[in-house]
Amino acid sequence: MPSAPDFRLYHSNALDVLAGLLAEEAAKLPADGDWLRPDIVLVPQFSMRRWLQQVLAERLGICANLTFLTPGEFVDFALDQNLGPAPEEHRLAPETLRWHVLRELQLRPPAALDAFLDKPALGEGEPRKAWSLANALAETFEKYQAWRRDWLLGWERMEHARQAPDDWQAALWRRIGPGRQHRARRIDDYLRRVREPLGLPSRLFVFACQNISPDVLQVIASQSRVGTQHFYLHTPARAFWGDLERWNGYAPALDDEFLGGA
Repeated sequence: MPSAPDFRLYHSNALDVLAGLLAEEAAKLPADGDWLRPDIVLVPQFSMRRWLQQVLAERLGICANLTFLTPGEFVDFALDQNLGPAPEEHRLAPETLRWHVLRELQLRPPAALDAFLDKPALGEGEPRKAWSLANALAETFEKYQAWRRDWLLGWERMEHARQAPDDWQAALWRRIGPGRQHRARRIDDYLRRVREPLGLPSRLFVFACQNISPDVLQVIASQSRVGTQHFYLHTPARAFWGDLERWNGYAPALDDEFLGGA
C-alpha cells in the first residue's frame, strides 16, 4: 500500500521569509537518514539561484550539497528516469527544431506565409526571412510542448483538420512532430502511465516556481507520491488569497493587514 502524498506548501509575499523556511528544512536530516546525498532545489532562473545560494550560506554558514535545477531540467530528469532517455534528435529542442522548421519552409512553405517570405511561385524569396521565421516558430513550438500539449498531439492525430483545414501551424507540425519522442508526447506518456515514479529524490525543494505550465507542475508534483516535497510559493499577499471573492472580474478592496509584509 503506497503512502499518502507528502506535499507541503509554504506561501509568503516575502522571498527572504521563504528562503529562511527552506534553510530550516534543508538543515534537517532527511527522513531516510542519507545525509550524503545532495538535495535537489528547483529555481526558475539563474539569478534566483545565485540569490538563494547567498541567503542559504548566510543562514546556515555554508551552502553545500545542494543541486539546483530549473523546472524544465527536473522534468527532463523525471522523464528519463521513468520512460528512458529519448534520442537527442527526437527531443526537438529549439536549437534542433529550428532546422526542421527551416527545411519545411524552404521545401513546402505554407501558402499563408508566402507574403512574408516574399516567395512567389517562381521566386526564391529572401533566405534571411525564412531563417528568422524558423527561429521564431521553433521558440513557439517549444512553448507549445510545455503549455499546449493537447494542441500538438491533436494536430498529429488530425483532430482539428476538419474544423480548421487551413491551420498552417498544424500542417507544419504534422510534418515535423509525428514519430518523434518530443517533450509533449513524453509528458503525456508520463502523466497517463506513471503512478509511482521511479528514480526521483526522497526530498525535493521547489522555490518560487509559480510561472510554470500545468503539465510541468504535474510532473514536479508527482515526486510527492514517493517522497516529501517542500513547495515555497511566492504570493502577492501576506494571507492566503485563493479564496478571494470576485465581482464582475474585480477583486474587493483589501485591507492593510492583508497586503502587509510577511
